[in-house]
Amino acid sequence: MLLFIPHAFRPHPFNAMPFKTRIKVRFGDADPAGLVYYVNIFHYFHIAMEEFFAARCGTSYERLMAEERIGFPTVNVQAEFFAPLVYGDEADVEIHVSRVGESSATFEYSVRRTRDGLLCARATNVQVAMNLDTRRAVTVPDKYRRAFTDSAD
Repeated sequence: MLLFIPHAFRPHPFNAMPFKTRIKVRFGDADPAGLVYYVNIFHYFHIAMEEFFAARCGTSYERLMAEERIGFPTVNVQAEFFAPLVYGDEADVEIHVSRVGESSATFEYSVRRTRDGLLCARATNVQVAMNLDTRRAVTVPDKYRRAFTDSAD
């Protein structure tokens, strides 16, 4: 029997060097049911992406936007949620780049509850290099392309 697993949800290659960061779930992240509101998981992805830039790309995302006037907005997202996070949990958010195109990169994220390693969510985001002044797509700068490719290897 063949099992089809969409590219977005295939595990990254064994030799990949994913980036990981830990996030503490705050009181304001939870909804009235006590669970982290799903939209906040996307915020965690963005926090991880910002930290990825600082650690792997040699610049903070803030500096990239302010000085280079480049951003990487999400233009497509595919996500699955498996288990809830609650106030007080810690989550390990892992990120790697699975594909780098001319003006876009595919960032893959997973969120695991730290205390037991349970996979809580995963997503694939296609993010486009954009000139923040013209609001138009631009070629991914070589220095970021290299950092993305190193994350995907």
